Amino acid sequence: MKTILILIFLLFSSLSFASHIVGGEIYYDNLGGNQYRVTIKLYRDCFSTGAQYDNPLPLTIFDGNGNIISTVDVPFPGSQVLPLQFTNPCINPPNNVCVEEAIYQTIITLPNNTSGFTLSYQRCCRGPNVVNLLVPDDTGLTLTTDIPAPNLGALTNSSPRFNNFPPLVVCNNDELIFDHSATDPDGDSLVYELCTPFHGGTSAMPVVNPASAPPYTPVNWSGGFSAAQPFGGNSPINLDPASGLLTASPQNLGLYAVGVCAYEYRNGVLIGVTRRDFLFKVINCDITLESIITEQENTPGFVSFCDGLTFTFDNQSYGGSNYQWDFGVAGTTTDQSTGFEPTFTFPAEGMYEVTLIVNPGWACSDTTVETFYFYEEITNEFEQPDSMCITGNLYDFEGEGQYSGVGTQYLWTFDGHANVDSVETEDVFGVVFDTSGFIPITYSIEENGCTASYTDSVFIFMEPTINFYIDPALHCAPAQVIFYDSSAADAPIEYFWTFGDGESSTHQNPIHTYDNPGLYDVSLNIKVTEGCTVDTTLTKLAYIDVKPSPNSSFFVTPTVTDIFHNTFTFEDLSHQGVEHYYYFNDSVFTTNRFTTHIYHEGGYHRPYQLLINEWGCRDSSFVSVYIQPLTTLYAPNTFTPNASGVNDVFKIVVYDISEFSLQIYNRWGELVHESFDQNTGWDGRNLQGNMVKDGTFTWKARFTNSDGVREERLGHITVLK
Repeated sequence: MKTILILIFLLFSSLSFASHIVGGEIYYDNLGGNQYRVTIKLYRDCFSTGAQYDNPLPLTIFDGNGNIISTVDVPFPGSQVLPLQFTNPCINPPNNVCVEEAIYQTIITLPNNTSGFTLSYQRCCRGPNVVNLLVPDDTGLTLTTDIPAPNLGALTNSSPRFNNFPPLVVCNNDELIFDHSATDPDGDSLVYELCTPFHGGTSAMPVVNPASAPPYTPVNWSGGFSAAQPFGGNSPINLDPASGLLTASPQNLGLYAVGVCAYEYRNGVLIGVTRRDFLFKVINCDITLESIITEQENTPGFVSFCDGLTFTFDNQSYGGSNYQWDFGVAGTTTDQSTGFEPTFTFPAEGMYEVTLIVNPGWACSDTTVETFYFYEEITNEFEQPDSMCITGNLYDFEGEGQYSGVGTQYLWTFDGHANVDSVETEDVFGVVFDTSGFIPITYSIEENGCTASYTDSVFIFMEPTINFYIDPALHCAPAQVIFYDSSAADAPIEYFWTFGDGESSTHQNPIHTYDNPGLYDVSLNIKVTEGCTVDTTLTKLAYIDVKPSPNSSFFVTPTVTDIFHNTFTFEDLSHQGVEHYYYFNDSVFTTNRFTTHIYHEGGYHRPYQLLINEWGCRDSSFVSVYIQPLTTLYAPNTFTPNASGVNDVFKIVVYDISEFSLQIYNRWGELVHESFDQNTGWDGRNLQGNMVKDGTFTWKARFTNSDGVREERLGHITVLK
């Protein structure tokens, strides 16, 4: 069971003091000349304890300037209780709603008047329970209508009157759809609008006779309410201005004042307004059954209206046990199902009105109709065009794909790099791109609310550029130069270099050696045969400046000697140098061109000469000299290891050797000491750490001399303490 709200429309009329006023309206008919029949419809709550209908009803007539012409007493015609139109058998109608109607009528004859007339009736009060008005129990109403002045082009006029009385009971969540249109006897044009009702009278003076002169004071809305939102912002209401169709879904309990105006136009000129002032009364009611088809876009699995022609419906109905579906296919009765959530394949694309009846044929049954749209999936594409050179490029694009082309909307975009930003036709002609590279192109379509998009790209060749460079450096003959290509193209490049010395190359980044000093012109020719074709040459005059190099040469004597004759004489034989250096080893050098140097170690030495000329160009040469090594070994024959600090250690001294070892033996040939560091001596202790006795011992030294020859020396050492 579902509890919802019932909406009760109570028309506001001018009735007696207390909470009895329900609604009303006033209109007139021209009977010829200045004679009019005036009709005042008044409605009151049958259960009200307030005053009864006015008898007589005071009607005040004003001229167009607000002056009272006369007051007419209209006798009470009697009243009738309106039937409660509530036809839903699944809902128990409320028993506390009763509205009675009284239709007052009188015939009046008006004097001649060029300003028109206003007919008014005022009464208080509305009652304390009107939610959307401030101080509603001290707020009355004014029913008024205007008879237009002749200068408005309406010498004779009958005002419009509303055709239908709103239903007394409407269930919330069942959308109220009510025809609130009016009929104009003269065929004038009518425009409808939600408007603010007029206030009239007070609780202290509920009967206003005569009525106050226009203009009239509108009622005061409570916070959050207005003429356009009489139920508040969470309760939608809409009045179609052309048809007068009223739709509403009030969400909250209570009484709500609502005003509806019908504006009367003749030949485009406003000549009058008919105003209906009424209440909505919203109460709870119980619905035990309801037919509900989930809207197409909210159905589980829905992607778009172009998902194809097969669809599974979602049934949110409750309270029923039997179901009758009609899928709205014209000309057939086979488009039906009794399943709870059937799947159906429609025969063709289009719009279908799908009907669901819950418990068909039962006393408590409900029917709902939803509109569905079904279309096949749409696809689109275009053929990728050939690449072009940016100079003179011109493209046409033709849209293709699976779509009808009827009512289809197209959109081409070119990523902001074309002579047009976008085009809204199926085919596009004369597109010119303003940049090179890959440019994305998007083709989008929309048809029957479905969309498809396809993106591809076109490649635009750049105009080739030519250039080259070398690293900045001093070039001295013979000079090796690396040439770097900085040309650019979107297609393969053929290279041809000429270096100004009769040589050439086809490499992209060639390396070339200039043997002789001088200035050389360098040229690069490139050829591009695809896209933007080009055959162009760039020549850089005197681009390579090769300076002469000095000639290093020197003489050394002797070139072979021994360690006792180790002084060498250097004589400069170089040419074209301004700076001269001899390097005897890594740290010793001189700038004297003729000099001597002493080497203290045997073996090979490689002194070299560095020569620098005035441009900074360098040359070097070296000479190899050899000193025959003579290994000299010094070994004492006696030492005294008595901790006196003098002659306590036996140590062998030898120079210019490697891989040294020393063994010491006693007279029985037993090893008493061994070491492998020539700087470590013997302190007189044996291998067990005990001091040896006095006596003579034999030592054996092994090492590798400066010529790489392994040597062994023997001797004796005497230990004395």
